Amino acid sequence: MATITIHTATSDQETAIRVFLDALHVEYKSDETDDTEYLLSSLANADYLKKSIEQSRRGEVRKLNLDDICKP
Repeated sequence: MATITIHTATSDQETAIRVFLDALHVEYKSDETDDTEYLLSSLANADYLKKSIEQSRRGEVRKLNLDDICKP
């Protein structure tokens, strides 16, 4: 038995790999990282996120439309 490590770049790639392995009845395990845990793992990032959460609670937010962030 061999161990193969695959690093997917997109969720579509990950889905395709999982479908392929399932079709071949290949056992695999996923080492999924909790996004929250990852984002809070850096002290600077954790501080920035906490500040942003507090701003949101105080209503200091700006609403954007999809057109505001996705321009051709």
